[in-house]
Amino acid sequence: MKQYKYQMHTHTTPCSRCGLMTPYDFCKGLHDNGYKGAVITNHFLHGNTGIDRDLPWEEFVKAYENDYLECKKAAKEFDLDILFGIEEVVVPGLEILCYGLTPKILYENPDLGNWGVENWSKLMRKNGVVLIQAHPFRKADYIPNPGPLPLEYVDGIEIYNHGNSTQEMNDKAMALASENPHLITTSGADAHWVENIPFGGIVTKKRIRNEKTLAKILKSKKFEPIIL
Repeated sequence: MKQYKYQMHTHTTPCSRCGLMTPYDFCKGLHDNGYKGAVITNHFLHGNTGIDRDLPWEEFVKAYENDYLECKKAAKEFDLDILFGIEEVVVPGLEILCYGLTPKILYENPDLGNWGVENWSKLMRKNGVVLIQAHPFRKADYIPNPGPLPLEYVDGIEIYNHGNSTQEMNDKAMALASENPHLITTSGADAHWVENIPFGGIVTKKRIRNEKTLAKILKSKKFEPIIL
């Protein structure tokens, strides 16, 4: 049976200040490395955004939607599935990946930037969005308390992160998942440039053509995280 490989953690320019991939280079990199698509998880309002935080909410969100649409346009040449998502800081230094999210949900919630993890969780679950904590054991000078968010507020954790976790950090995430088998477990490159693309992701037996299907597959656990 045919299988499809998707990259789950990516950052493009200009929405992620640290992202160095243009839409075309991003899509070509996915294609050249055997991926059928990816979720764009650019840093959002409280993360390393490349968009002016002082913009009106609608204009701020529009920048993310435009980047997504440009990537979808570039993807047509390679027959790829490009899906919308974001990565956001909800506790100082701790970030969530939002899968199954659409720009519409963001447009409709202009006060979202003032919310903590509990209210993010309520809103996203109400809209069918899956929340995965990114690199839960990552250590950095700007992360005061590395470790998992309260598990009641997330649907799962990233057990393999190539770009911003060591093997020890990933091993801790895998151990946490083993102790909590209800959690959804994902893998991602945390790719900021093309060379990072071919590390991690998920493999499915079904092509993921839209955000709703992505959320459904994650919730069903009918996929395999790629662990290197």
